[in-house]
Amino acid sequence: MKTPNVQTDFAAILMGMPQPYLVLDVDLVIVGASDAYLRLTQRSRADIVGRNILDAFPENPDAAGTVEQGPLEVSLRHAISSGRPHEMAVIQYDIPLPGGGFVQKFWTPIHTPVVGENGAIRYIIQNPMDVTDSVVRQREADARLRVALHAADLASWEYEPETDIWRRSHSVDVMFGFPPGGGGPVAEPFFSRMDTDDLERVRNVITSVIGCPDQTAMNFDYRINLPDGDIRYIASRGEVLRTSTGKVRMIGVLMDVTADRKREAELSSALNALEHLLSEVNHRVKNSLQLVVSTLRLQARRLEEPAALEAFNQAISRVRAIISVHERLYRTENSLSVDMVDHISRLCLDLASSPRTRQIIVEAEDISLPTERAIPLSVILNELLSLPIKTTSKSDGPVIVSLREVSDGLMELEIRDPDAASRGPSVLSDLSFKLVTSMATQIDGQLHYHPDATAHKLAVTFPRERA
Repeated sequence: MKTPNVQTDFAAILMGMPQPYLVLDVDLVIVGASDAYLRLTQRSRADIVGRNILDAFPENPDAAGTVEQGPLEVSLRHAISSGRPHEMAVIQYDIPLPGGGFVQKFWTPIHTPVVGENGAIRYIIQNPMDVTDSVVRQREADARLRVALHAADLASWEYEPETDIWRRSHSVDVMFGFPPGGGGPVAEPFFSRMDTDDLERVRNVITSVIGCPDQTAMNFDYRINLPDGDIRYIASRGEVLRTSTGKVRMIGVLMDVTADRKREAELSSALNALEHLLSEVNHRVKNSLQLVVSTLRLQARRLEEPAALEAFNQAISRVRAIISVHERLYRTENSLSVDMVDHISRLCLDLASSPRTRQIIVEAEDISLPTERAIPLSVILNELLSLPIKTTSKSDGPVIVSLREVSDGLMELEIRDPDAASRGPSVLSDLSFKLVTSMATQIDGQLHYHPDATAHKLAVTFPRERA
């Protein structure tokens, strides 16, 4: 029995399909459409068949820059070149009405290539899904998002690595030095304006997240070299968002942080200048005080009265305690704070440099204090050590100096003399007592002093920072 010769009417099948389908050749010329497609777009076959899709469905002049012909063409040509279907994200593409004007529409088109007998792509089938209703329902939330982005000076973007389609708000174009909507549908023109060193890092971030799951975060900062020679600094944050077919998209926001970077640079420059100035001031103060010490020493050489000589030596010691702070400050990179471990150790070495003084052991925690607290503390230490370190016997043990945090934010400078009980207490002179209490007041501190036979502790407690 012979099989009947049946010719299949594929055109009739296409026209009768219940889903909206449009068929284009590789030049993007429309060659057919289903009835459902014509009803959806309110067009006739005579209106569109034989015309390029971009001519048959022109941009709405009242929505210039929002109707996305560029990404649509990129998606179609990508399907032709790759031979694989491509699903677009939601795009706005308004449809012209038969009587004139346009109706606003939002779509998620799927473009599927059709291979001919010779293995080459012959046609592209477009299946546009009308998502206008769902998009309109989201408008209130979108409006709130736009207001929030505007209030935060943020610009939104969406990127598709496979096709290089780069959708973004108009403010992104302006940041990159393009007119609003003038940067084109793909990212390459924008990449070309990124600083060369930063571009490699940005591309590495994009490559590294392609195989990652949804909501994988991306952070990248980069510089833009504008055509006029200016440099713009951008901070961008985003995450991975995959389509229903597993294709990778990336969405995010970016912010122009140029003003912040310039302020940081200006502040850094100002701080460096201030550091240099403070270092110079500390150097000059140290030299001036050193001149005072030299003058006192010259005067002391003429004295024969032991009490007067002792008074001069004490005055010299007090001035040298202040000099030591300024000397540390101008010799370090930080002119605003003093490393107290190093400072106390060196000050105690200076005070114990004479053969007639006792050894001093320093037990200090790793603490830095601002200059205005380090100077009074140095004078206090000088006064509290003035009597205990004077030796009366070769068997006298060392004096112990400690600086530590005894509670949250409360510091203690302590001088312990293990031999005080056998030798008797060291009593501060009236001048030393007044100096210590005056310096302690400057740092909101309190003197703990017990002048009796069992006393072995002199201490000052003070807050680490001024209240």
